[in-house]
Amino acid sequence: MKYIEQIKSFLLLFLVLLSIALTFAIWTYTPSLQVIEESPVDQLMVGKKKDLQEVIKPYRILVRNHDDWEGTIGTEAINHLMEMMTGWNGSNLYLVQNNMSDKKINDFLRTNQRMTLFFADEVPIKVFHSIIRFSQDELPETGFNKLVLDWSKVSADKTLIVYLLSDSHRTLYSTEIKMSGDYFQETVLKALQGLVAYKEIERPENLSLYVPADEMELVQYTYYIDEIEPDMFRDILFYDPNIVRKNIENQETAKYTDGMTLMTVDVKYRYLNYVNPSSESMVEIPASQLLQDSFEFVNEHGGFTGDYRLISINEAKHIVEYQLFKQGFPVLGTDTATRITTTWGENQLFRYKRPYFLLDLDINSEKFNRKVASGLQVVDFIQKTKQLELSEVDDLILGYYIKQNDNDLLYSLEPSWFALSQGSWIRITPEAIGGGNNGLE
Repeated sequence: MKYIEQIKSFLLLFLVLLSIALTFAIWTYTPSLQVIEESPVDQLMVGKKKDLQEVIKPYRILVRNHDDWEGTIGTEAINHLMEMMTGWNGSNLYLVQNNMSDKKINDFLRTNQRMTLFFADEVPIKVFHSIIRFSQDELPETGFNKLVLDWSKVSADKTLIVYLLSDSHRTLYSTEIKMSGDYFQETVLKALQGLVAYKEIERPENLSLYVPADEMELVQYTYYIDEIEPDMFRDILFYDPNIVRKNIENQETAKYTDGMTLMTVDVKYRYLNYVNPSSESMVEIPASQLLQDSFEFVNEHGGFTGDYRLISINEAKHIVEYQLFKQGFPVLGTDTATRITTTWGENQLFRYKRPYFLLDLDINSEKFNRKVASGLQVVDFIQKTKQLELSEVDDLILGYYIKQNDNDLLYSLEPSWFALSQGSWIRITPEAIGGGNNGLE
């Protein structure tokens, strides 16, 4: 019995030491963990991604030389020129002049050895910097709608002068690009195939218009269409597609909602309108940021599902629009939507409107040439009818009028003249120019 107390003391000491050892082991234990690699999440894509110069590109190129005008709207020529320009490096950007009058702009463009690229709206210089690189980092928060290439000094000192002209801001900037003496003539000018004669329509106290001098033959197309399933846009646009409810209201309309955001689908004309009311904001957003955010959003899911080109930036309303083109001509319609529109809110998308049909396959048996009036005939028609004042016309351009056939899987593209006036495109029908109806739609 005399050893019992000693045994108790020994066991107690042993338990205390064991407890200390286990506690230390727990504190210092580092498990051997294997790294679990996350499975890559495939980004939903409705088309292919594009480079910036494929979306920000002109709708017309005019060349002034030997006191004559020649021009093209050909997609191949425009794409080739834009690709070449992405390799150009300019000097610093200088403000040459501001407060330019209409007369000064007209005189500037009609100077010989100059090529003018016409853009549908002001292109922010800060965004265009990714196409032509300027030397300085700090660039003005302004834009241009005409890019003028002056090659008069290329042969003498290998300098191409590039002017950035804004009709709305009345500003003129310039930069210089060094190139070999024969590069511009042998490469740039020769890339412009299929130039046709143009005429300048001078207007008192107004900017000139530029139209093809002669009648032209354009192909009229009929297309089978394909479409992107609206459910794909549901999965792209909604934060949690699993909680989105679909409601088919009738044969022509369907709605998707998660209780906060809404996507309305026009089934007949294959058009959707997504809106996120909680993100609406009137906070000032610079045009360069608006365009950059808009382009990246649409491009991220391959949303430029055709030859869509920047056509409008409304800085006050945060709206950026892209117009569908085909064979170099804008595709415009009364019922069928052919524009992609984004409206930006507070650091995120507020509204997204777009067609979800694709002009998939043209039908050879329904394809034929159609003669269209010259630009001079269109001008004469406008002046005679007086239903549209020539002074109110911002531009005259050939395009395609799109309409849905009786078979709603077929769309026709009919060559037509359009007048741009006060932000709207007005169709001038071929029959009217030939002496039929008034022609304005």
